[in-house]
Amino acid sequence: MLLRGDLGSKNALDFCISDYYKKKNRQAHCFLTGEDPVGGSYFVCCIVDRRHVLKYEIGSDREIWIGSISLAIGPHYFGPSDFWSYSDSERFSMDATTEAVVKNLMLLDEFWASP
Repeated sequence: MLLRGDLGSKNALDFCISDYYKKKNRQAHCFLTGEDPVGGSYFVCCIVDRRHVLKYEIGSDREIWIGSISLAIGPHYFGPSDFWSYSDSERFSMDATTEAVVKNLMLLDEFWASP
C-alpha cells in the first residue's frame, strides 16, 4: 500500500509496525505520533521489546513520498548509515509503502541480532 499524507496512511503506518512485531510475538508500543502540517510529513515513534526506540517518518520531497527509519541512540535519532555500515544502510528502502516498512523493520531486526 502506498503511504501518503492522509489519515488512512498515518493509521496504516502505525498498524503496519504494530502488526509486524505482533506476528513475531514481540512487543511494540507506538507511543508518539506527529506531523508537520506545512510539509505534510508525519512520524511514528515506537518502543520495541522495551529496549529499542525507532522512529518511522513519511514525507514528501518535490511531490514524491519517501519513508525513512531512524534508531534512537541516547536523546537523538540516527539513520541506518550512522548506526550500521554504509553498505548495509543501502539495503534499506526509501519507498513510502507498507512493503518497504516491513522490509526496513526486518533489516533493523537483522542489525539488532548482529554481534
